[in-house]
Amino acid sequence: MTTGAEQGEIAEVGSPVLVPADPIDTVRPWRWMTGVIATATLLLSVFNAHAIGAWFDELPPSPLTEPLRAPIASWVALTGKLGFDAPRAAVCRRWEAAQAARFGDEQPGEDGSAR
Repeated sequence: MTTGAEQGEIAEVGSPVLVPADPIDTVRPWRWMTGVIATATLLLSVFNAHAIGAWFDELPPSPLTEPLRAPIASWVALTGKLGFDAPRAAVCRRWEAAQAARFGDEQPGEDGSAR
């Protein structure tokens, strides 16, 4: 319901029923968000281990990264052996096949424009 619309003023009038505000839960949102982040981290570490390994290989050697190199490489190998990287490998194969596709008589490295 609005009031003062005839003078160009519009003001909302609240509900005629007094409804108490919902109590604010300060614990459950943090618990829920922590659970979401932990679940996403777990799923990414299992199903995206190849990307984690590739990222880690790009890091410069340091006293902090060198002890972690072997465990991360073995984790990537284990997830690959168990087949958790099969979706990523399938997408990579299809992408590489699309990149290798040739149309007409073009050669690899050509821009494909008519001369």
